Amino acid sequence: MRGRHPTRRSQQEVQLNLAAMLDMAFQLLAFFILTFRPAPVEGYIALRMPPAQPLTKPGQTATQPTDVPIPTTSLPSVMVTVTSQPDGEIGSIRIEEGQPVASLSEFEQQLSNLLSVPDATFDQLVLQVGSRLHYENLMRVLDVCSRIKFASGEHLTKLSIVELPDAGE
Repeated sequence: MRGRHPTRRSQQEVQLNLAAMLDMAFQLLAFFILTFRPAPVEGYIALRMPPAQPLTKPGQTATQPTDVPIPTTSLPSVMVTVTSQPDGEIGSIRIEEGQPVASLSEFEQQLSNLLSVPDATFDQLVLQVGSRLHYENLMRVLDVCSRIKFASGEHLTKLSIVELPDAGE
């Protein structure tokens, strides 16, 4: 009797329908190909930028030299130029077209005096920075700017940084 059972099982083998399996594999392959959406390019960043605005108001002329980039702003701004020495230290700091100041404390005093006038219409500070200025020195200048208060007691919150060309240093 033991001999009969193995022969019965060998005669009743299970048969798989490979055509149905292949059809299902191709359907899955087609589904994944048609629904695949690759990720955006790694460097792509979606930004919501403000609309483009003219550099100067109609009827006005730019007061800056042509070799210095003019930032796009619609706010009355104070221009501060920070040049750098070849070793990365602060060369000079100049507010608007005034005389260069000798130290950061003198710069802070002059900028504070300029912005603390009750009738001041300045909303923004634009820093024009030498390209060789070391990061730590730029941070020292930014620290001074962040301590400045308007006559209303509010801190200066709008700040732009523009790089000066190498020839201007």
